Amino acid sequence: MPADPMAVGVVGAGVMGAEIALVAALAGHPVVLRDVDPARVDAGLAHAASAAERMVSRGRLDASARDAAVAAIAPATADDALAGCGLVVEAVPERMDVKEDVFRALDAALPPGAILASNTSGLSITALGRFTSRPDRVIGLHFFNPPVVMALVEVIRGDDTSPATVDAATAFVSGLGKTPVAVAECPGFLVNRVLVRAMTAAYAAAGDGADRAAADAAVVAGGPAPMGPFALGDLVGLDTLDHIRRDLVGAYGDRFDDGGTVAPLVAAGRLGRKSGGGFFDGPVESGAPGEAEQAVADAYYAAARDEARRVVGEQVASEDDVDVALRLGAGWERGPLT
Repeated sequence: MPADPMAVGVVGAGVMGAEIALVAALAGHPVVLRDVDPARVDAGLAHAASAAERMVSRGRLDASARDAAVAAIAPATADDALAGCGLVVEAVPERMDVKEDVFRALDAALPPGAILASNTSGLSITALGRFTSRPDRVIGLHFFNPPVVMALVEVIRGDDTSPATVDAATAFVSGLGKTPVAVAECPGFLVNRVLVRAMTAAYAAAGDGADRAAADAAVVAGGPAPMGPFALGDLVGLDTLDHIRRDLVGAYGDRFDDGGTVAPLVAAGRLGRKSGGGFFDGPVESGAPGEAEQAVADAYYAAARDEARRVVGEQVASEDDVDVALRLGAGWERGPLT
């Protein structure tokens, strides 16, 4: 049957998928939330309902809009339930083999005009598109966590993505009340690439001689970032950070080297807040930054500026979009090139 251009499918009913489904439903789209078994779908629906209730409690949503949005999300455990969707967002785990299976199945289930989007934070959109018969209709829509709160969506065009698909995906994101930022595919995309470069430069500069809490304080005092690199690493998860960093070293070389800082912590099971300890164990009182800590802050911002300039020079994103992305995606008061 022909696709309904308003109907949106979401594959993967975890936290990201459930909240993407809710955001689409709040914007007036009928939504199908699909996962491999009913229990996962039910958990996703429950998370979407809970997220909507939090919005009501914070005065961001009224009860009738909450009820309408939750009711607009239909559960599914089979791909044929997505056959009427004009756009499907994949939000399954960050493994290329898993995503390949999903994209091949969606390509077979959806009408030719439907757009297939991935919420990947770094895997190749070009590769995902080439698992299908419609690489021109495949695009990245990288929502930031949590999607119900974060305004930024990186719109990632692969080598084969058509301008019409970019335009349609950008309009979709804008219709959700989000801010789309156009990004040409590259390892790390935009925000992760700039932010991880800055973080690893700070770690390498700190070595064993700088007080980490004081270095974080120097970063916050000296620039637009709302959080220092050590606290941010603990928040993100050091295992996740090290996985991204290793990929970026493979793509870009030693400028993403962290001086051997993160891997030993991960090996020791110190993964950050989720494990109870990483760089820090709980709340930290920082002393006044000294020369060593100021050097860490200087390295952090110098690396962010350098990577941002590289992104612009490679035509991955415009200078204005780099600044918008760091403000909305990382909470900076202004972008690194402002």
